[in-house]
Amino acid sequence: MQKHLIKNWLPLAVASTVIMVTVYAAVQQEYRQSANDPQIQLAEDGAAYLSAGVSPTALFAASGRVDMHASLASFAIVYDDSGKPVAASGYLNGTVPQLPAGVIDYARTNVTDRITWQPASTTRVAAIVRHYRSGTGSTTASGFIVTGRNIREIESREHQLALIVGFAWLAIMVLTLLVSIYSFVAERREKEIRKILEA
Repeated sequence: MQKHLIKNWLPLAVASTVIMVTVYAAVQQEYRQSANDPQIQLAEDGAAYLSAGVSPTALFAASGRVDMHASLASFAIVYDDSGKPVAASGYLNGTVPQLPAGVIDYARTNVTDRITWQPASTTRVAAIVRHYRSGTGSTTASGFIVTGRNIREIESREHQLALIVGFAWLAIMVLTLLVSIYSFVAERREKEIRKILEA
C-alpha cells in the first residue's frame, strides 16, 4: 500500500512544490525589484545634474534630512571618487554611512549597481549606486550618487507572502495525499468486487 501511494502521490507533490516555489519566487522578485523604482529615477536625474556641473551641496539644498532607519522616504548621498561622503539627504544615527569599497569598485567599472545595502544590523536599504563624471580636461570631477530607501515594508510583504505560499503548499500536500489514498482504496475495492463477480 505504501509503495502504491508514494508512486501515485509523489508526482503530484513534486509538481505542486515546483509551482508554489515558482509563484513565491516570481512575486518576491516583483516586490523586491519594485523597491528600486523611485531610486532609479533619483539616481539618473542626480547623476545628470552632477555631470552637468551642479555641486553636490546645491543638489541637496532644498531636500530635508531622511533618517534611513526610521523613514520609508527615498534619500540620496553623493560620495567623491574615493568613496568619501560629500553631501547627503540620508543619515543613519546622525551620520552618513560609508559605502562598501566593493560596491564603489563595481560602480566605477559598470556605471550603475543595484544592491541591498545594510549599513546597520537593523537597517536594510534598496539602493542604486551610479558613477558620474563632470567637467572636461583638467577640471574633471567624478564620484558616486547613491539613492535608496528602507525596505522593511517590502520585507514585511515578503514574510506575509511566505506564510501564504507555505500554508497553500501544505494544504495542497494534504489534499493530494488524501486524493491518492481515496484513489488507492477505490481501486482496491473495485478489484475485490471484480474477483467476487468472476468467482
